Amino acid sequence: MTKKSISYVLMAFVLVLQIAVMPLQASAADTEKAPTWITPINYLALGDSLAAGVTPNNELGKGYTDFLAEELAKSEVLQASNKGFSYPGYKTDDVLKDFEMDVTKPIVGIGHSDKTATLHQSVKEAHLITLTIGANDVLPKFTFDDKGTPQFNSEELQAAIMKVGMNTQKILAKIYQLNPSAQVYIMGYYNPFPYLSPQNQPLVNQLVVMLNDAIKKGMTGTTAQFVDTSKEIAEDPYTYLPNPENIHLSQAGYKVVMEAFHKSLMENYSWFAKDTLTVTAKDETTVELNWKPVIDTGMISTYQIFNEDKMVGEVLSPVLSYEITDLEPNKEYHFSVQAVNQNGKKSMQNLTTNYTIDKGPTVMFTDITDHWAKDVIEMAAMKGIVSGYSDHTFRPEKSLTRAQATSIIVRALDLEPKSTKWTFTDLADYADSTKTDIQAAYDHGLVSGVNGHFMPNKPITRAQLALVLSRAYEVATGKPFTPTVAAPFTDIKKFSKDTQWAIAGLYQLNIATGDNGQFMPNHSTTRAHAAKMIVNSMEAIAQ
Repeated sequence: MTKKSISYVLMAFVLVLQIAVMPLQASAADTEKAPTWITPINYLALGDSLAAGVTPNNELGKGYTDFLAEELAKSEVLQASNKGFSYPGYKTDDVLKDFEMDVTKPIVGIGHSDKTATLHQSVKEAHLITLTIGANDVLPKFTFDDKGTPQFNSEELQAAIMKVGMNTQKILAKIYQLNPSAQVYIMGYYNPFPYLSPQNQPLVNQLVVMLNDAIKKGMTGTTAQFVDTSKEIAEDPYTYLPNPENIHLSQAGYKVVMEAFHKSLMENYSWFAKDTLTVTAKDETTVELNWKPVIDTGMISTYQIFNEDKMVGEVLSPVLSYEITDLEPNKEYHFSVQAVNQNGKKSMQNLTTNYTIDKGPTVMFTDITDHWAKDVIEMAAMKGIVSGYSDHTFRPEKSLTRAQATSIIVRALDLEPKSTKWTFTDLADYADSTKTDIQAAYDHGLVSGVNGHFMPNKPITRAQLALVLSRAYEVATGKPFTPTVAAPFTDIKKFSKDTQWAIAGLYQLNIATGDNGQFMPNHSTTRAHAAKMIVNSMEAIAQ
């Protein structure tokens, strides 16, 4: 590939096309829609030329965002879509500037009566937001010589990639500030230069990995989902990128990207409220399904109940429950409910759930039968947060060590270490798995030692555990829990402000309540109290 053609590729990538686009008109809706439990969603697409739909000929056409909107409309879950805030050539700074100015732009999408919209209001009203941004920050730093060999300044390139991560974090912060419940999906980039020589491909692929890693880093602590497209496009790059002098996708390529987004939506999007379909075990062979009615019940005739692919029952509306019998304990079943209206039209998105009936009540630990923390200890054990001893005891009043507490919390949060060297020098007698847990806790800021010592065998005090759980909340959610009132305990005043606020946070979240106005911060934490505090903390984090 010549220097001229490569330069044209880069110029085309960052070109800002001044094309006026009329809003797409929604097609006439069917007079009768399928029954549904889903409130139709508003879809907002933000980003660069790939979100806008620039073609391999540098024309503005249908991109993956258009195809995704059409797929959602076909499934009758789309209320409206708008890609008007996606613009060719946009960098992360441009998206941030749009947020700062609260820009008004023409609506380009389905289901709108207005011709323009403001960005802030559009974000507030969106249920689903896709974001494609970052490539234009990086590719201008990456040029080619006459032989097509990549040329770049490492420091400039790394600075641009780092900026993508930081600005991605800022963009998401602005989105969630305007709309905390927005469900955001972020596109990962593909190799835009498949026509380069094979010897240059590893460097280009490394650049794509670094860019995508920066985007993922910017997503840390948020609920946003990363959608990988690199593997899909690499399967047939010459079909999906047909113009050697242009990095934009063909219609087939955009459809592949749409399918990756749609697959992620089907797996991760919260289409239904958690309690829309529930399953309750009646005994070891029987369950009862209960569900909520579809949104519009006027034409509903029946609900059909399935066990795997087999219909096992049907009830007339307004009945909203069904018993399924003759099941086996300790076997996972896949149940679903389908709504059918009076004209025979069936729901397109059915309620589904997996369920396993426990074999029956068993004595989990022999020494907690009459213990005040029996229920929470068993819950913690079932969730894999704590375990007992080989003699089937739990020993609830035994003190928990710093090493044990750290391992429990790290595994509950599924944290991995960021470094490969051990920070602490007093862990030689511990298993590598325990060392890894403690290192992960240190790398994520949950714990610290003294002069390179962790003191793993020391009992963890209630104050220390409170501080670790407070930090765990921030690591898992991306934001600290700030209590609105001080804790009512009279015995914590001599502790640091951080520790006092950590205890106050646990008190406000009903994780730790103390005893007669005392928190007993210097007392060692028993295994029973630790089970309660950690289980309650994980539930608070999940909310």
